[in-house]
Amino acid sequence: QAVDSLRPPPAEAIAIRQQMYPPVNTLVTNDPPAHTRIRKMVDEPFRPRSIEVLRASIEAIVNECIDDFIGAAEAEIVHDYAIPIPIRVIADMLGLDRALASKIKEWSDASVEPLGMMVSDERLVICARTMKEFQDFIVGELEARRSNPRDDLLTHLTTARDENGEGFTIPEMLSLTQQFLVAGNETTTNGIAAGVQMLIDNPAQQALLRAHPDRCMVFANEVLRLESPVQGLFRIVLADTEVGGVKLPKGSRVMLRFAAANRDPLKYEHADVLDVMRHNAGTHVGFGAGIHHCIGANLAREEMTQAFRLLLERVDNLAYAAGANDFMHHPSMILRGLKKLHVTFSATR
Repeated sequence: QAVDSLRPPPAEAIAIRQQMYPPVNTLVTNDPPAHTRIRKMVDEPFRPRSIEVLRASIEAIVNECIDDFIGAAEAEIVHDYAIPIPIRVIADMLGLDRALASKIKEWSDASVEPLGMMVSDERLVICARTMKEFQDFIVGELEARRSNPRDDLLTHLTTARDENGEGFTIPEMLSLTQQFLVAGNETTTNGIAAGVQMLIDNPAQQALLRAHPDRCMVFANEVLRLESPVQGLFRIVLADTEVGGVKLPKGSRVMLRFAAANRDPLKYEHADVLDVMRHNAGTHVGFGAGIHHCIGANLAREEMTQAFRLLLERVDNLAYAAGANDFMHHPSMILRGLKKLHVTFSATR
């Protein structure tokens, strides 16, 4: 199936969007000083010390997911493992009921699919309708937090203040919540699934991880480097420049490919090879760089690390289910993620 990625959205999708709160620039699409203000206001829950506090609950969620499939000696890793882990974590952080997991996944998918620029008109309409539902629901949750504050991210958004004592507008809170859902869901899901595939494809490296489980964080970074869940983002050229002999006029739109930089042979020895002993694995740009470095990077690394560590601790003989995989990825110019990954294993505990 072919789609024209440069075509305008269908009229029905436009009409639905006109009924919604307008999009605003907050983190990913913003620059200083506005970006600096917003980043400072939402940074605290995602700092390393805050994520350390979440470690025990993340481990519990990972073990719950393994418990759900370990007795079957087989699993479809994407839907049984890679999807529910980050959804449950971000639901808990936002203060949403885990019973909303399937709805959270719908909202997240509807948010990112249009960005991939490979979606049919019919799907664009569904995505618009789904995002309208998302906005209506979250506005209600934000209003509830104003009346009855809780210890969660949504309450943090309603109470955060900048240096002038100003809080977030509703469109800003909706934009941030949408980004939390995506950053805390889609990218981590894709990273976990890619990592399990790499464990099976690299038995010697898997054996090293089993012998040295403290290297699981390095493995998570290697997965993010080699199979970057976010392959790149569009950016605007701020001044006339030239890259690799190509002139880029000011105002040009360019695709910055993080995935290509992550395999730079001048930076990484044997750049295309998985190495859980690599000393500079954490220097990848899978989360971007500079002021736009992903705010959820610490959370994603922790989730992936525990997902890999506990899976290796609890299962052995990890292998592809015979004849069950086509290794197809979701169509997207931005994200890279497996549609499914069927595996077999034997339980160790």
